[in-house]
Amino acid sequence: MHSTNYQLEYKDGEKPISVRRAVILAAGKGNRIQPLTAGIPKCLIEVGGQSLIERALHGLASQHVSEAVIVVGYKASLIRDRIGASFEGIKITYVDACDYETTNNIRSLWDARDYLTEDVILVEADVIFDSNLITDLLREKGSSAAVAPYSKALSGTLIYCDEQRRITKFLMNEDLDRLPEDIDLFKTVNVYLFRKILLEEQIVPRLEQEIQDGHQNGYYESVLRDFVAEESKSELVAVDVSKNRWYEIDDHRDLDAAEFLFLTRTEQFDRIQELHGAYWRYGFIDHAYLYNMYFPPLEMLEVFSKNLPEIVSNYPVAQPELARLVANWTGANPDNLAVANGAAELIKILGNQFIQRLIIPTPSFNEYEEVVQPEKLERFPLDPDTFDLDIDGFTHAALQWKADTAVIVTPNNPTALSVKPEDLVKLAERLRREECRLIVDESFIEFSALGSNGSLEDLIDEQPNLAIIKSMSKVFGIAGLRLGYILSSDSKFISDIRNSLAIWNVNGMAEEFLHAVGRHRTEFIASCNQTRLDCVALYEMLMSTEGIEPLEPDANFVLCKLTNPSASGLEITRRLYVEHNILIKDCAKKSMPEADRYVRIASRTQAENRTLVDALTLVL
Repeated sequence: MHSTNYQLEYKDGEKPISVRRAVILAAGKGNRIQPLTAGIPKCLIEVGGQSLIERALHGLASQHVSEAVIVVGYKASLIRDRIGASFEGIKITYVDACDYETTNNIRSLWDARDYLTEDVILVEADVIFDSNLITDLLREKGSSAAVAPYSKALSGTLIYCDEQRRITKFLMNEDLDRLPEDIDLFKTVNVYLFRKILLEEQIVPRLEQEIQDGHQNGYYESVLRDFVAEESKSELVAVDVSKNRWYEIDDHRDLDAAEFLFLTRTEQFDRIQELHGAYWRYGFIDHAYLYNMYFPPLEMLEVFSKNLPEIVSNYPVAQPELARLVANWTGANPDNLAVANGAAELIKILGNQFIQRLIIPTPSFNEYEEVVQPEKLERFPLDPDTFDLDIDGFTHAALQWKADTAVIVTPNNPTALSVKPEDLVKLAERLRREECRLIVDESFIEFSALGSNGSLEDLIDEQPNLAIIKSMSKVFGIAGLRLGYILSSDSKFISDIRNSLAIWNVNGMAEEFLHAVGRHRTEFIASCNQTRLDCVALYEMLMSTEGIEPLEPDANFVLCKLTNPSASGLEITRRLYVEHNILIKDCAKKSMPEADRYVRIASRTQAENRTLVDALTLVL
């Protein structure tokens, strides 16, 4: 979003002006968060063992509010029973919204009109917030609205304001398709401070007119929108409350995000360890998963938006067409390709159906080790000092183990080291004589020094026991689309894999990506080059950081060993998150000596990498 030359500032030096009364709108049914609201109103949904309305009342009580008017509708008796006539010193008054099933919040506010006769804090009961958010509003002498900088993860009413923080425009649902690009936008938090004069002169009269005009199914924000648009100088000031925690809960995803937000930082870290993605919803900087930060380009993503109705409503293509689309990018023979919902889908199929005895250098990508039974797996330890692969030793071990499958990840994960292509060719030739298939995972090859020139894809016709696996999700920066493929000249092997895949295993969005990506080859190459440069710079910064020994990478991440023998990678990872809101990957679960003393750091942009190194320096 374009930045203007002002920022919303807190009035921390001014003493809050107490307000006696609050109005809480709690009449709605909460249809979008069914079935939780099948038996209770939305305001009684609990976060961390306490209902939303109790949290709101607790926050108001801490700010010396002595009367709360709660507008109730759906299952009102449950709210009355739960809250009673008083709560933490607040006198509770209930107002029945008799028409709540056919009206909206503008009518709920109008139902409470008899209580809009003095300064009022207005709260919507589906918002969870820190009590200090109210403090920030009360520092304003006039009327104010709690707001936070807009992000695409937030939905609802937006505003923008002038340099004096006066709100100059409300943007509601019908306006959101035409968002201005040259000004900072803020999201309303749905907590307001309305002073008596504004209520008397603007809000109540306009509410009355809206109701008389039959607009009972609208939103009270339309009243605010109209009067700030008509007044030459708005009497409503925006207060940026983003230093406080808050969340508006409309659906299950919102509830999940709110529950996460209101955990302690240590509890959040523990929760993250149970997740496998969707990190962007939780607001931390992710140096754990591996990304291409510079692809796809914006103009490519616009194609998805343009074609979204057709993509969503139609069936995607199946394997023959998917293989042709991938072949358009790689130059491979489509008959030699099987395309999957990410490389992980292929690894699972290989482990379940094709591998009887597997050998793999370790540490490596854990998925390969986890898809076979322990008795089918032979780990070949890499050199513990350099993590280099002894090709001759690995070959000998594979033959002794009588492996039918050997897997090499290059560049390797987590070491970020590559194996020379000529060594892999020699390995494939020696394994072929023993009827052992060599699977080479090249998911990070474009980030290596050799780039795609280091790939063995052009050699598969010469080595029928050679198969290449590729996670397109990682290298193209499309982890959410899930794309990967396996390439081999063994036609029966490829045919058997295809037969193991569901007919529509790849969704329409991923198919659309494959259609569009060929027009952006130049941008893709540039993105890989920039990723490589960023990671080199990250490595150089880490080299100058006391307390760790980074391994020079040939990919977009860096493996680091903690130099203190008693240091724990998990504890360093935890502290980085708790103290600096940054997540890296500890390697305690990797098959390697002293695994608990290693961390893996994914490279992001150079600015983010500098922030990470500064934080890591403090933690170490």
